[in-house]
Amino acid sequence: MPAIKQFPTQLAHTLRTHNGPVNAVTFSSYPGTYVLTGSTDRAIHLSRAIPNNNNAAAAETTSPIQKYEAHGYSVLDIAVAADNSRFASVGGDRQVFLWDVEQGGTIRRWSGHNARVEAVQFAGEDDSVVVSGSADTTINIWDTKSNSYKPIQTLTEARDTVSSLHVHMPTYSIASASYDGRVRVYDIRMGRTLVDVLAHPVTSVRCSSDGNALLASTTDGRIRMLDRSDGKLLKAFGGDDASPIQGNSTAIYRKSELRIRSVFAKADAIVLSGSEANDSGNGNGATQASVFAWDVLSGEVVACVPAGPGVKAMVCLSYGSF
Repeated sequence: MPAIKQFPTQLAHTLRTHNGPVNAVTFSSYPGTYVLTGSTDRAIHLSRAIPNNNNAAAAETTSPIQKYEAHGYSVLDIAVAADNSRFASVGGDRQVFLWDVEQGGTIRRWSGHNARVEAVQFAGEDDSVVVSGSADTTINIWDTKSNSYKPIQTLTEARDTVSSLHVHMPTYSIASASYDGRVRVYDIRMGRTLVDVLAHPVTSVRCSSDGNALLASTTDGRIRMLDRSDGKLLKAFGGDDASPIQGNSTAIYRKSELRIRSVFAKADAIVLSGSEANDSGNGNGATQASVFAWDVLSGEVVACVPAGPGVKAMVCLSYGSF
């Protein structure tokens, strides 16, 4: 994977459509024309990723193209089907919602969890399966083609909240992160589970494109890239890493309390993560949240993009190519 020395840092579009903090964001499937966002205001909004006008100045949108309203509690995660016709959402309702994008309503609502649902992914042929992870410590697998409202399988190995999921279909596997300090990879074909112990609550997990590496974020302020086969640490990002981007000051990656997502980008050559603002007042680090980008090979910070004045945490992010 080539080193990336440049990374886009110019703001192109701001979406101000919600009435509360945004907990989830994802691009529509290829070509990523739209963005779905979920908020504590209990709504999901569909907006254009890039505005129609091509003005040089950054655009701002205050009204979404479509609103999806059925949640009674905060929306915590969203997943989009490959054909863009459906999406799934989860949150404080303890339910899993399956939506029809065009019709604007729910197709299914599954009620198999006993606590808030924090993560959701599509899986299976033609995205016929939905996978959900919950604060009740379980992972439920749902068949979208069945009339049954019960999960077809429940995974119960976690001992604390399942905070993040990533389905990697080429290897028929489900990666999960939990606050019990473990990353688990369920190999569906082989019927086995691989467990990596990270000692700190894990807030995010992602598989590399080839499925050979895992990206795990923990509350000790580190993002670790692990070899999936044996759990060996390949690279660590964050901690005391400083960014030389912001003039004469430095920005330190902060992540200690919140569920913050991290992802691979640019063909797995970059690691992206949001961060928490540093409110210590000691002059060290950022006073506002930022998005950090690291080069996978060197581990160096290649970009640090401030989220804007008053933003205390950048908890979710999604990468799209245009």
